Amino acid sequence: MCRLIKLLPLLLYSVTALSQGQDSCYRFPVKPVSFINNPSFEISPLACTSGYLGQFNFILPSWTTPTNEMLTGYLNACTNFLVPDSLVLLEANTNVYSAFFPIVPQPIPDGQGVVAVSDFAWGGGGLDTYPFRKSYVNTCLSGVLKKDSLYRLDFYVGFGAEGKDYVHGTYRNLVPEFSQSPEKFTLFGLPNCPSVQLPLLGCPSVAGWQALASVVVSGSPASWNQASMQFRVNQDILALALGPSCDTVFTRQQDSVIYMGNDIHQNQYSYFLDKLQLYQAAVPFPVVKLVSGTFCDQSVTLMMQPAAAYAGSNMQWYRNDTALSGEIQDTLQTTRTNYGGGWYQCRVFNDSVCLLSDSFYVQWNAIPNPSLLGDPDTAGCSGDTILLNAFLDSGSTYLWQDGSTNSSFSVSRSGTYQVTVSNTCGTGSSQKTITFGTCHFDLSIPNAFTPNGDGHNDVFHVRYTQQPQQYSLNIFNRYGQRLFSSANPSEGWDGTYKGVPQPIDSYVWSIRYRDLRGTHHSLKGNVALIR
Repeated sequence: MCRLIKLLPLLLYSVTALSQGQDSCYRFPVKPVSFINNPSFEISPLACTSGYLGQFNFILPSWTTPTNEMLTGYLNACTNFLVPDSLVLLEANTNVYSAFFPIVPQPIPDGQGVVAVSDFAWGGGGLDTYPFRKSYVNTCLSGVLKKDSLYRLDFYVGFGAEGKDYVHGTYRNLVPEFSQSPEKFTLFGLPNCPSVQLPLLGCPSVAGWQALASVVVSGSPASWNQASMQFRVNQDILALALGPSCDTVFTRQQDSVIYMGNDIHQNQYSYFLDKLQLYQAAVPFPVVKLVSGTFCDQSVTLMMQPAAAYAGSNMQWYRNDTALSGEIQDTLQTTRTNYGGGWYQCRVFNDSVCLLSDSFYVQWNAIPNPSLLGDPDTAGCSGDTILLNAFLDSGSTYLWQDGSTNSSFSVSRSGTYQVTVSNTCGTGSSQKTITFGTCHFDLSIPNAFTPNGDGHNDVFHVRYTQQPQQYSLNIFNRYGQRLFSSANPSEGWDGTYKGVPQPIDSYVWSIRYRDLRGTHHSLKGNVALIR
């Protein structure tokens, strides 16, 4: 082994602007909390050393690593921020994932110590093709991060310069590392305090750690850069881990050096962490709740809560990410026809706050009613079959006059037919009288069809005794979008639009034609698509 540099140059650190990692509307007033013990990674003066956390009984008060196969380093000022030569060589001979850290930027942000986390990847083969080779540092908190509360973590990232040391180990040659820029860091949380390290090669998410927030940090060699993550937890959190994001994989550019006559290629980068500070929001997270009405009613009222916490603030409601004009109060009334269903959110903002609530989904339930079967009387041509469609929604049940329970009923004889439909909104009955006879009119238009590929009633088309003249057929969905158009009276609609099968629903048809007497006709009606 050849150690060429023993004294580190004195380098000033720089501080960049905070990197939020969220959109511009994600700000809130905060107050510092002291849930993180030993936030600047200090050890007792009597234990003056640098090394690898968890290795050879090395203990950093309040801190450990979530996994034990990847090495997390600790470097202290009293050792001139160098891991002892003997320890580097010992690790290189026993751990294929050993780390050879770059030069720590000077001065450090706070105290005497820093931790070093690594982000490994390689463009070659063998063990080095595994992408998730990263190291982290984790701690058990002295307080609980409460579910649905807002927090911010500030911390410093050091980008080290490449040194000139080389180590030859049993498993592989170690070459000096440096800090690739930019690097993405992720904060992980756990609802309990882990008692042991996990034998994992990779990200803490493999072991159940939840990613809370991420931030991309850029820096030049030999600089310290302050970063910030704002986040909300969806469950109580008792432990935090910090390190490289799981989705960063360095395979673009290989670092190449000549060592003992060998050309060595590797992508292995390390970064330094120091001076963590956790903040808790001074305001609660806004939540949209249903405060009056049900989805069986004609209207419901939504409210941003807790409204009292944001009294005097500006509000803006959104539906499906589109701002609703004039809806700037803490409540919103939506009906089946005004705004309708969809995802609703409320944005709250003032001089110190800008937060967007979670999405609340409004989905109106269908209501059974006497008009389910359409007009109460219908005439049909002898020999035809009329399909009565009572489909309301997937949660409804059906009972016809003969005891059948399908959502549709085929009719080929004159008579009165009835169906009773029940769902969460109640029960309703509808009946229809159908009279079959000889057709003396020009056109016969079905009120339902079943494009399910069984060869029966698969296409909606018009029947006629004499071919109409100057004919046009157009079919529209409930939003007015034209799905089908034809000037050929023998051509029908197969229930698709641009090759995509359309959903079960009621569709509007419009027919214009001229009969043999030269009279022009304009007809309009509905057809039910059933699968």
